[in-house]
Amino acid sequence: MVTEWQSVDPEVAELLAGPDLDKLWRAARRRLEANGLTLYGTPLALKGLTRDEADAVAGLLGIVRPRREVRVRLDALDLVLRTSSAGHGLIDVLTALGGPLSDRQAEKEETATRRAATWSGLGAHPAVVADPHLSDWLSSLQGSGLASRLAGADGVEHLVGRALDVLARLPGNGIGLAVLAAETTGDAHGLDRGRPTGTLVLQALGSRSDAPHPETAGEWRAAWQAAGVVCDDLSCHVLVMNLRPRGSTELVAGMVRDHADFGEPVRLTLRQVSLGELEPDAPTPIFCCENPAVVAAAADRLGDSSATLVCLEGIPSTAGLVLLERLTAAGCPLRYHGDFDWPGLSIFSTLRRRLDISAWRFGADDYRAALGDGRGGIPLVGRPMESSWDAALAPAMAEAGVAVFEEQVIDRLLEDL
Repeated sequence: MVTEWQSVDPEVAELLAGPDLDKLWRAARRRLEANGLTLYGTPLALKGLTRDEADAVAGLLGIVRPRREVRVRLDALDLVLRTSSAGHGLIDVLTALGGPLSDRQAEKEETATRRAATWSGLGAHPAVVADPHLSDWLSSLQGSGLASRLAGADGVEHLVGRALDVLARLPGNGIGLAVLAAETTGDAHGLDRGRPTGTLVLQALGSRSDAPHPETAGEWRAAWQAAGVVCDDLSCHVLVMNLRPRGSTELVAGMVRDHADFGEPVRLTLRQVSLGELEPDAPTPIFCCENPAVVAAAADRLGDSSATLVCLEGIPSTAGLVLLERLTAAGCPLRYHGDFDWPGLSIFSTLRRRLDISAWRFGADDYRAALGDGRGGIPLVGRPMESSWDAALAPAMAEAGVAVFEEQVIDRLLEDL
C-alpha cells in the first residue's frame, strides 16, 4: 500500500474501495498487468454492470451513465483520480486496494531471456561440441516442450544437462546401465525405463537414425545395447557356431568347443563372453551374418565342417561387439554379410567404425548378381544410406529400388562357409 494513502480522506478511501467500483478496478488491473503498466491504449469496455455499478463508474468519471456498456480510458481515469480528493494516480490506487501490480509483459520477456540463456548454455555442453547432431536435437527438444514437462522441480537445465552428461559417455563399450546411471546422475536407477533422464537420452540417440522411441522392454534394452550400454549381462547375448576356443579346462570355452564338435550353434550371454576364454588356438577367419536363418542353414547342411560363424541378429548387441573385439585382438580376420537394404548398410557402417572388418559378398557386384538371379523384388524402404566400403553399392540399390535379404542368397554364403 502506498504510504500517502494513509492521508486520503477516510470517506474517499471507503468510496473507492466500495463494491460498486470493484469490477472497474479488477478490469483496470488486468489490463495494466497485461500491457506493461501503460495507461494508453484501447479503452476498457465494462459490460454487464448493475445499475448501481454503472452509476458509481459514471459518477467517478463525471459522465452520464450510458444505457449499455461503459467505456473507460485508463489515462482519463488516472487523471480523474489525481485531480480528485483521492490525490493519487490509478496505479497507486490499485496498489492500495489490491497490492502491487505485476508487469506480466516484463516478466514474460525476462522468462524468455532466461530460457534462451539456458538453452544457449546447454548448446555449449561438451557432448554437443563433440557431436553437432545433438544441436539439432536440442532445438527440436526446446520447441517440443518435452523437457519442461519431464523436468518437474529439477528444472530444464538440470535435466537436459544430465542427459548430455550421459550422451558424452556414449558409446559405452559394455558399461552397465546402473553403473552409468550412478556415475552420471548420482542414482543407480536414474536411467531406468520411464525415468526422465533416460527418456531424453534414448530420444537423442533415436533422432540420429530417425528411429522411433522404444515402446517395449525389449526395444528399450536394444536401444541401450546399440549405444554400448548393457542393461544386464544375462539378457544380452550373441549366436555363435563352430567357434573352437583354445581353453582346455575353462567352463565356457569347453561348452562352446563341445557345441562346435557337433556343428551346433550356441548362444553366449555377455557374462560368458566377458569371462570365458574364447580365443582360438590360431587366427581363423570369422564370418559374420545378420540373420539366424544363415546359421540354421549352415548347421543343417554343413554341421561341424562349417567355418566359424557369428550372427549379430540385426543391430549388434554388446555381447556380439565384445566377442568380435576379442577375436580381432586375437588376430582373427572378420568378414560381414548383411541384408541388401538400408538398415543392413547402416549396421555394417556402424561395425566398420568400431571394428577392423571387411565385406563378405556385400558389394555392388554381389547385389547385381542376386538381382540377375531374380532374387530381389521387395521395395526398399527407409532413408538411403552410404556404402563406404563399396561406393557403387548404395547407388546400385537406389537405382534398382529393391531389397535382397540374406535368406535369398544363402546358397552362395554356404559355399564360402
